Amino acid sequence: MTYRPTVRYDDSFRIYVDDLFHATHLDRNQIIRAALFAAAHSREFIDLLSVYKKPNTSLPSPEWKLRQHGYWLDQKFISEEEERDVNANVRRDRPSSEPSRTEETVATTTTRREGSLHGREPIRIANAGGINFSL
Repeated sequence: MTYRPTVRYDDSFRIYVDDLFHATHLDRNQIIRAALFAAAHSREFIDLLSVYKKPNTSLPSPEWKLRQHGYWLDQKFISEEEERDVNANVRRDRPSSEPSRTEETVATTTTRREGSLHGREPIRIANAGGINFSL
């Protein structure tokens, strides 16, 4: 899931981000993410927040390391240890002949509607490969 905050800030911040946008090959979202990415490791940022820290709490540490630039370059970063084939079935706890939950859900929730559109005969498009479309 991607977090999409709405950020409201003074025009001086907007002008700075726009100037960075025009001076680099980065989009505005990457610039904002880069600032937050670096801020978490910045002594100045930590000192600034420490003044506003709630009593008996500590500031959190970031989940990322400074060398993991994918966190701010990409909207959704997948680390090398998380990277895997999305089509691979990593859980083989059931026989492959048994339908998956997704297949069962689709089979039970999918209903087919046939009929005409505004009193016209349905348009049928057939493909020799076995895919049929009816409009």
